[in-house]
Amino acid sequence: MLAKLGPLDPDDVADLRVFLEAVPDPRSRRGRWYSLVSILLVCAAAAVSGARTIDELAEWGARADAGLLAVLGVRRHLLRWRHAPSRSAIGRVLERLDADALDAAVGAWLAQRRTPATAPGEGGRPVIAVDGKALRGSARLDRPRRHLLSAVTRGLAVTLAQAEVGSKTNETRHFQSLLAPLDLEGGVVTFDALHSVKANVTWLVETKKAHYVAVIKPNQPTAWAQLDALDWSAVKVQHTASSKGHGRRESRSIKTLAIADNLGGIAFPYAKLAIRVHRRRKPADTTETRESVYAVTSLDAHQTKPAELSFHLRGHWTVEAQHHIRDRVFAEDASTVHTGNAPRVMATLRNLAIGALKTRGATNIAKTTRAIRDQPERALPILGITPKPDTQGT
Repeated sequence: MLAKLGPLDPDDVADLRVFLEAVPDPRSRRGRWYSLVSILLVCAAAAVSGARTIDELAEWGARADAGLLAVLGVRRHLLRWRHAPSRSAIGRVLERLDADALDAAVGAWLAQRRTPATAPGEGGRPVIAVDGKALRGSARLDRPRRHLLSAVTRGLAVTLAQAEVGSKTNETRHFQSLLAPLDLEGGVVTFDALHSVKANVTWLVETKKAHYVAVIKPNQPTAWAQLDALDWSAVKVQHTASSKGHGRRESRSIKTLAIADNLGGIAFPYAKLAIRVHRRRKPADTTETRESVYAVTSLDAHQTKPAELSFHLRGHWTVEAQHHIRDRVFAEDASTVHTGNAPRVMATLRNLAIGALKTRGATNIAKTTRAIRDQPERALPILGITPKPDTQGT
């Protein structure tokens, strides 16, 4: 599995330390022994090695030898021993850490990777999918579960931005602040019906100069009724695709119609094309189900093709693959971390680990993390960290 990661090119990998230095230290100056960067690097290396909990982060540090800790920036004691931060030290830092700053640092580092993860998708445009995820284990009797909203690249599903929104119903309020730091000009943003809000779409087109593909459901009653009333029977199927897996067969066909203002338009900002996707699903030993989904896009007919629109709509659920890895490989839903900002910081560390491994060519995150667990020193080059001489000895 490690061989599949390929050789490390120094020109293609940025040092994570440089980005983590921008995260403010929440601790008082008195009594510090470990630098904040060294603690975060221990956590990042442990996450790449498959650590799931704060205890496992500390255990990884305890297993690391003195040379590995020295590269991570852990200070040496006057008696010449070098110990990794304890579980309580790591826990206190993660609880009080500025989660927004950490997400910004990790997102910026992943964006710097010169890999296919940040390359343009179909049609030569970068594609970003926006979706939310609940941290189920973070709930308590007096506190609801934490809910995170993420912006994920298509293809390799690398998380470039993340924000805590409180609950799923608050996702639309944080849509603009989540995407504001990203360069979206000329790109395509996909999202589900929850985010098909006119104010957000207008901001996306006018301010960020980006295109969108928005699913329309009855939460936009006027636009949905107009799409449903179009004469789709007069339009030929323009693209079809089928797949088989997960115990079912699925086929999809797509039709598009121009909806320019001079042709009557649709009650949705900057909508240029109406889209209807007809899905047929046949699970094993059950009856076939059929469903029609409507969507609109700001792309003109000369800017896109039906196959590309099908790619965008189908590929939006790539973000779900990211969530699946966090749940299955890193046991996110089973995590009971709930104090302070620790739940969100742990989610950020998982995003960092998945993004770092995928951009190095890993195709099976579970197997790769297990292999790195047996060779912990391999986690450092994956994070862009190269040994530096310890001239001071501290």
